[in-house]
Amino acid sequence: MTGLDYLGRQSLRNKLKIAFLAIIVISVLMTGGLSYYISAATLEKNALKLTQDTVARSAQIVDEKLNKLMLIMMTFMISQPFDEMLRDVVFGDDSRYYKHLSDLDNVFSQARVAEPLIHSIYVSTPIGEFYPSSMNRNRLIAFEDTFLYERIEQEKKNLWVEGHEDMLFTGKDRVISLILEPIFDTPVSGVYIVVNIREDGFRRLVQGDAEEASSFLLNDNGETIYPANQPLVRQAVDGGKLRGLMNRPEGSQSFELNGETYLLNYAGIGIADWTMTTIQSRAGVLKDLVYVQWLIAGVALAAFFVTMLISGAFSRYLLRPLQELMKVMKRVENNDLTARFESASGDEFGQVGLRFNRMLEQIVVLIDEVTEAQTHKRSAEIKALSAQMDPHFLYNTLNTIYWKLKLKQIEPSQQMVMSLSRLFQLGLNNGREITTLSKELEHVRQYLELQLSCYEDLFTYEIHVREPELLALSVPRILLQPLTENSIMHGFRDMKNGGLIEIEIIGEEDRWMLVVRDNGNGMEEDQVHALFLQESRKGYAVSNLIRRLQLYYGDGATLHVNSAPERGTEIVISLPRKGEQWNEQS
Repeated sequence: MTGLDYLGRQSLRNKLKIAFLAIIVISVLMTGGLSYYISAATLEKNALKLTQDTVARSAQIVDEKLNKLMLIMMTFMISQPFDEMLRDVVFGDDSRYYKHLSDLDNVFSQARVAEPLIHSIYVSTPIGEFYPSSMNRNRLIAFEDTFLYERIEQEKKNLWVEGHEDMLFTGKDRVISLILEPIFDTPVSGVYIVVNIREDGFRRLVQGDAEEASSFLLNDNGETIYPANQPLVRQAVDGGKLRGLMNRPEGSQSFELNGETYLLNYAGIGIADWTMTTIQSRAGVLKDLVYVQWLIAGVALAAFFVTMLISGAFSRYLLRPLQELMKVMKRVENNDLTARFESASGDEFGQVGLRFNRMLEQIVVLIDEVTEAQTHKRSAEIKALSAQMDPHFLYNTLNTIYWKLKLKQIEPSQQMVMSLSRLFQLGLNNGREITTLSKELEHVRQYLELQLSCYEDLFTYEIHVREPELLALSVPRILLQPLTENSIMHGFRDMKNGGLIEIEIIGEEDRWMLVVRDNGNGMEEDQVHALFLQESRKGYAVSNLIRRLQLYYGDGATLHVNSAPERGTEIVISLPRKGEQWNEQS
């Protein structure tokens, strides 16, 4: 049983109670839902703004740290020991290599003291390499064989290199490298300064103290500067979606990952072309709104119980006049036509009661005026409507449409659907029994077109109207279609092709005629006589037409059948020209 069936079986009192409950609960839920939506949107917006401010400050801190590192290295490059070493490089003099190595060691130490993030400094020159004496150089690999040398040779500019394993010194520590070319008054080539920054210290600078923080750095290729610890960050980066979302220097937006929504904030770091990025779950941001959901559910539940208590008493008060009216109706049901409804109320129930009283008075007056002709007319109308909705015809038509569609005959199928739609529209005639001859001919034309599609090559048809002004005459609907159906179903029953149906409209001075003839099998005299009997299956359409014509025209309408075996059949309906007197009544 569906909800509508259950509601339909309830009393009006219960329906009123259900309506009160539905209105109150739906109103509470809609209000609560809208409030939740607004709260969630506001909270999400504020969270994005707050996080964006934090990301921007973090990006500024990292940018300042990198600028400080750059400044320290600029100071290193303008120091006297470095300047003297570069002069020997220009002249290719390696005789003072060890003196330069000793002098630069002090400068290396000063730089590492000035910035604890510095892990090591390495200088590659044509006269030798220089590095802090406290560091153990990895002799198994030359600087020219590392990817650092390859990168600086390709880009020819100061370069920040993402986190990697230190290849220049032993220990395999994870570092982030800054590769610089020297600043000198004379052009010098082949000199590179590599500053290794501790990756773990740089990670703490970006993430803070939280080991699983969701803040991280991306390069121009959408890759992390150092390996991400958090699985969420790894999934987002490996998916390759983040770089496409960052279409501005800084901003915030949401994105989908594994069916869940996440909030993204980012801000650029100019000195290294890196981007400070933060990802957080939208569900985590909105977790504080759970109590709002419970509050809405609680309010809805409370409203439900309060409405239950109030709706019972309110519905009893509203339905009291209706119960009185039901008592009067029960008396009328027991054939007490003297019963009358009495109420001092002027509301809708009171008005219904007054009209019920008037209806009873009219029933008493009209109960003896129901005529047999009206009964026959209604019966004939029902039969006519049944005839137009012949299941066999409808089945054949829909079956033909189906197979034409299966055979990709789209245009013929569309034409059949339009003909069927037009057939029903003209047959129903907006509920009016009377139509015009023009519409009646259009109705039978659509019917014959559909039958032509169902019985291809079986027959053809012709429609002739001798006087065009006859098309405006009024006529009962569905007169011609039953006659043409008899021709197709019975006249052409034993034929495979060559059938012809002619419909001719002929006008005379005071009368006009509808003629339907075919070249089918024809009928014996006793078969023609059977057409006028209601018991005959063949005669159903003809006998029904005769009864309907008698209802509307009386003795003014006639129907003649001319038929003989192998000579076809001709049916002639003769009608008076003037039909306005019943056209308005119908």
